[in-house]
Amino acid sequence: MSDARRGLVQALSEGARERLKAGRSGGISWARRVAPAPVLLRLTVALSLFIAAELAVPPEWAAAGGYVGAAALFALAAALLPAGIAPTAAILFVLAAWIISGAFQDDDPSLWTATAIACLLYTAHATAAVTQRFRTTTAMDGEIMLTWARHLGLVLASTVAVAGTLALFTAYFTGLAAGLVIGAGIVAAVTVIYVLARSLHKNT
Repeated sequence: MSDARRGLVQALSEGARERLKAGRSGGISWARRVAPAPVLLRLTVALSLFIAAELAVPPEWAAAGGYVGAAALFALAAALLPAGIAPTAAILFVLAAWIISGAFQDDDPSLWTATAIACLLYTAHATAAVTQRFRTTTAMDGEIMLTWARHLGLVLASTVAVAGTLALFTAYFTGLAAGLVIGAGIVAAVTVIYVLARSLHKNT
């Protein structure tokens, strides 16, 4: 090997080592600067969407590799890109899966399943709205986390209370169609979420 080639190979290897060293030190520096609160919010977005996607379909669908992969991909994209259309796309994926799977089932969907999916989707949506304002390395004020948890808990508790009221109502009126009850429950839950969210937003 000529001196020119030997020098070129040596320069390339040294450059590769320097880039590797810089990338490693940059990764360590980023890991040290990561703030726990933004990471926790992103995990909440991802887990809420993934669990909702699993609840939205029958067990045999939920265990299918292709479906699990798609649900995980949508959930991960929403957590990593909370400011874009990824959260909306993930929510639409869950709703589409729920509607399509329901069309192939003879049994009516459960009121509590619908309530759980609605609560999980709202959790993901509300959390993504907060998460998009902060990078993973941004330290968040504890008051922001407390406000987020308080508002989320109030909305979810109200939604569960509405579902429980409807469940008690249908226990006395068993002739009422299950589909009508579930539809009314979803409308009531969405109404409660909308009214409370607007009220809480005005007070903040």
